[in-house]
Amino acid sequence: MASNSTVARGMIDLGDEMEATIVRLQLAIIAKPITAPPPVPTTADVEAMFANHYQASPQPVEISYFPPDFVLQFDNKKNYDIVLSYQILTDNKYTFSLAPWTHDARCHLEAWKIPVNIDIHGIPPHAFHPKSLSVLLDPYCDIEAYTMDKKSGICTVKGTARSVSSIPVTGFLSYPQRTGYEIVIHTFPVTMQTSLLTIPRRYSSDWHQPPHFDIQPICNNPRPKNGNNKKTLTWSAELEDERRMNNPLTFHGFAYSEETSDEDDPNDAYYYAVPPIA
Repeated sequence: MASNSTVARGMIDLGDEMEATIVRLQLAIIAKPITAPPPVPTTADVEAMFANHYQASPQPVEISYFPPDFVLQFDNKKNYDIVLSYQILTDNKYTFSLAPWTHDARCHLEAWKIPVNIDIHGIPPHAFHPKSLSVLLDPYCDIEAYTMDKKSGICTVKGTARSVSSIPVTGFLSYPQRTGYEIVIHTFPVTMQTSLLTIPRRYSSDWHQPPHFDIQPICNNPRPKNGNNKKTLTWSAELEDERRMNNPLTFHGFAYSEETSDEDDPNDAYYYAVPPIA
């Protein structure tokens, strides 16, 4: 989705109430008008259809309008299945097709998986705060780390986006201030320079560990004649295994641990920490 200054895009932080609504909508049916004589049907028309033509049918506990469709909410699976099995609702004015509700059906989907580095110029000193970064970038980028350098006036953000070009080049940072009977909006222009963030990949040559040495029997002892040489080699190998366990591998200065925050692909671990936003 290309950036456009005439189109508003807000990123929602789903709270408990919205998450509960998503779960509740699993028992909702979308009623889509398939005949469109004027006037356009309203919620009252759908309610009247159930009251006059589907009295014996389970009734929705709520009917809401999601233009141009209607959402029929049910409170149990049995009633939901019965109405959904009708496939259509009709009377002498309107006909609706019925389908299970899905919150993905009418939305635009984006996959954010490109690591980016963003240098932001123009944030005023009194707004030099992590909250300003969220206002500017939440609709375009998942912020994973940032550095705010007051001496240079540059804020550097590392995160994940759809692409390098999906981050706007210019933007505006605003805050309101009430004076008397009016609210004055202070707006500052900012520029954002985005580049691809190169993440080190984990190749075998990148892993640093103590130099490997060939396991050899102890040289200052005579070679056993009764087959104990095999036992000596085994004992030496066990010492080497113990030594390696006590000296964990390191990768570019970071100790490797099986407890990693990256659960999907170890090549995509970032090793950044984002301070909490007050």
